[in-house]
Amino acid sequence: MAHGAIETYYKEVAGSVTAHLSQGLVLDVGTGPGYLSIEIAKQAPRIAVVGIDSSKALVRIAQQNAEMEGMSDRVRFLKCDGSRLDFADDSCDLVISTGSLHAWKSPVLVIDECFRVLKAGCEAWLLDPAQIMTPETQRLLESGLKPVDRLAYWWGSFTSNLTPPYTVGEIEEIIRMTKFEKGTVAEGKWLTVKLRKDAGPTSRNSSTIQR
Repeated sequence: MAHGAIETYYKEVAGSVTAHLSQGLVLDVGTGPGYLSIEIAKQAPRIAVVGIDSSKALVRIAQQNAEMEGMSDRVRFLKCDGSRLDFADDSCDLVISTGSLHAWKSPVLVIDECFRVLKAGCEAWLLDPAQIMTPETQRLLESGLKPVDRLAYWWGSFTSNLTPPYTVGEIEEIIRMTKFEKGTVAEGKWLTVKLRKDAGPTSRNSSTIQR
């Protein structure tokens, strides 16, 4: 499913990342098979990308994918828990995560870790393509799947209903409880949450959510 989404999703997201950032370190939380990390590195030679996932098997697959694309010197993949990021404070220029928010057991902890590793003035992006899935987007995604992959996709769609995505209101409440305190939540082709780490101290009295 993820491979079939390269053309319909990952390349567009990578383009948004590289339009926002021309150089620096991007951390991809919940990278899965690594397609987004690899696409970002392809589009921006001056960006270093590290993808993390809690699954050792997926990290191994991501490493293999990077090698096949000749990008293993530009992209690193590590097994890491999102609630305990093995990165220094203020070390990342962008943190991005796609399709993982609703699966995090402790979303506030993960988002607070994103806050910690971000440099001041930089952003965390949380995208969920499953949250806003139009019929057109679904058809495009399914068209890139082989029959066996389409079966896996249908099964994944069924099981994902057991852990449905958060509502916008629930996401707003989660953000209020994090160190970011505020951010933007946009519904379009997919749901996009953008959180900025301010340079100075924040005040909970000024906490707002914008749409």
